[in-house]
Amino acid sequence: MEPESLSREDLLRHIAELNAETLSLRERLRQAADQSDWAAGAMKARTRLLNERVKELDCICRAVRIFRDPALRGDQRIGRIVDLLPRAWQHPDLACARARIGQRDFCTQGFRETPWLQRETILARGRPEGIVEVRYLKELPAADEGPFLREERALLKVVAELLGAVCESAPRPGP
Repeated sequence: MEPESLSREDLLRHIAELNAETLSLRERLRQAADQSDWAAGAMKARTRLLNERVKELDCICRAVRIFRDPALRGDQRIGRIVDLLPRAWQHPDLACARARIGQRDFCTQGFRETPWLQRETILARGRPEGIVEVRYLKELPAADEGPFLREERALLKVVAELLGAVCESAPRPGP
């Protein structure tokens, strides 16, 4: 279309069509940007969750290596396994841990009793031998179980079983 050959009405109609097409393209571009933002947010959330699972699996692998280390005594194994726990939790800088077996405590540096905790019983030969717990040093936003994730509960159960195996394989730590 040559602009000189168009009537005023044709030009206005053509301008209106171009404006409508521009608006449509802007809307499609906005939708694509929204989808991209959503995908980036979903990827970030999924990456965070995967990083948490990696920390938990790393804790289990390291704990098993400690358990199998023939150079360590039972109480050394327990202490080293307890030291692994805070790093595997969602807020490692605010976490501390303790295992209490008999009358003996194995605590991470900076351990304090607080109301925010997860605890599991340590069983050896089917009998309670003690407890293992992870605590947060301050109140944190709610998650699955207070401030804790359900996967952290599962990890603590695995660690309690491993500590029970340590108790079964070594003489009971003394007072």
